[in-house]
Amino acid sequence: MPKATNLIEAYNNFVVEPLKTKEEFKDFYVERPKNAPSPIEELKDRIENADSAKKYLFLGFRGCGKSTELNRLSRLINKDRFLIVSYSISELNLSDFDFKDFFASMALKIYDTAEIENIELQSDIKEDFRDFMLRITQVSEEDITKFREAGISFSKLIHLKLGSEAKTREYIRKELETKISDLIQKLNWLTMEVETKTAKRVMVIVDDLDKLTRVGQAEDFFYKNYGLLIQPNCFVIYTFPIPLTFNPYYENVRHAFDDDIILPQLPVKSKDGKRLNENNINFYKGIVEKRMDMDLIEENALEEAIVSTGKTSEFISIMRDAAIKAYRNENEKITKEEVGKALEKLRRTYDRTLTEAHKKRLLEIYDKKEARDDNTGDSTSRDLLFSLTAVEYEDEEGRWCDINPLLMPLIEKWKKA
Repeated sequence: MPKATNLIEAYNNFVVEPLKTKEEFKDFYVERPKNAPSPIEELKDRIENADSAKKYLFLGFRGCGKSTELNRLSRLINKDRFLIVSYSISELNLSDFDFKDFFASMALKIYDTAEIENIELQSDIKEDFRDFMLRITQVSEEDITKFREAGISFSKLIHLKLGSEAKTREYIRKELETKISDLIQKLNWLTMEVETKTAKRVMVIVDDLDKLTRVGQAEDFFYKNYGLLIQPNCFVIYTFPIPLTFNPYYENVRHAFDDDIILPQLPVKSKDGKRLNENNINFYKGIVEKRMDMDLIEENALEEAIVSTGKTSEFISIMRDAAIKAYRNENEKITKEEVGKALEKLRRTYDRTLTEAHKKRLLEIYDKKEARDDNTGDSTSRDLLFSLTAVEYEDEEGRWCDINPLLMPLIEKWKKA
C-alpha cells in the first residue's frame, strides 16, 4: 500500500491488524530501537540450532506487536528445514475455551497443513486420525461429503464446528475426559509422519492465547495444563498473557518450557516521568512516517498521540480515529484537537470499567511503580494488567510498572475522589 497523501488514505493505512504479507512488511514494518530490539532473530537462531523439538512461551502485553513479530519469524525461518503451522486461537470460541478444544485444533491444523502441502500421509495413520476425530465430535460422513462439495475440507469443517457449535465442544470435552492422552498420541504420530515425508521439522505457532477473555480462564489453561502443553513432539511457540507472570505460580510453570521470550513494552517516558525516551518516541514516529506524509499531522498533535498512548495498537487506533475526525472537520491535517478527542473517547472506555478498588490500586502503582497483589487470593493488580489499564516496562532502569499513559489525566480526579 502506498504512503498516504491525504487523510482518507491515512485513515485506511492505520489499521489495527498485524502485518502479514511481504508487501505489508516492506511498506509498514519499523525496526524496534537498538536499546529494546525484537527478540525474534534470537528466537529464530534458537530454533534452527536446537537438537530437539523445544517449547517456548512468547510474552508481551496485548497490542505491543507480538503477532507481527511472530509473522516475521514465519518469514525468517529456514523453509527448507521447517514446516510452519501458524494459526490463531481466535478461530475458536474465546469466551468458551478449553484445553481439550485446543489440542483438537492443533491436531487439525497439522493435518490441514499436510493436505495443503500435498503430503501423502500413510493411509493407516490418516484414517486412524480421521476416525478418531469423527468419533469424538460426532460429525457424520454425510456432513463431510456435503461440505467437501462446497469446498470445505474435513479438517476445516471440524475446526469450524469447534469454534461455532457449543454442542460439538460438549461432545469433544466429554469424549476427551479420559482420552486426552490418546489425542496427543495421534497428534504426535501425525507430526512424525509429516516430518518423515517432508524431511522437515514441524513448528507450530499458536497466536492470541494472551487474548483469553478472563484471568481465571488463562490461568486454568496454562497453570493446570502446562504438563500437557509440553507433550507435542514438535516445536511449539505459545503466546502467553504477561499478567500471569505476576502470579507466584509462574516460576513453577516457566521451568517446564525451554525458554520464555519477552517482547518488551516501549516506555515513552522515564520511570519518574520527567524525561522523554527519544529512541522509543522515534519508533512511534517511524510508524507514522511509513504510513503517511508527515505534512498530514501537526507536530504537537503527533507528540500528544505518542506520549498519551505508548502502545502500538492504541497509538495506531488513535491515529486512525484522529484522521477521520480531521477529514470530517474539513482540515488538511490532523490537529491536536482531533487527537485529544480520539484520546478522550478511548479514555472513557477504560474509565467506565474501573471500580473504586481498581482506581485505588492504580494510584498505588503510579506512586510505587510496581504492581503487586497483597496475597495470592487478591488479583486486583493482575486484573489491571490483564485489562491493560496498568502496564509493565523494561528498560535501562530495570523492570517497572505504571498506569496506562492514556489514563494519566485521570489521576488528580481519582485522588480527589
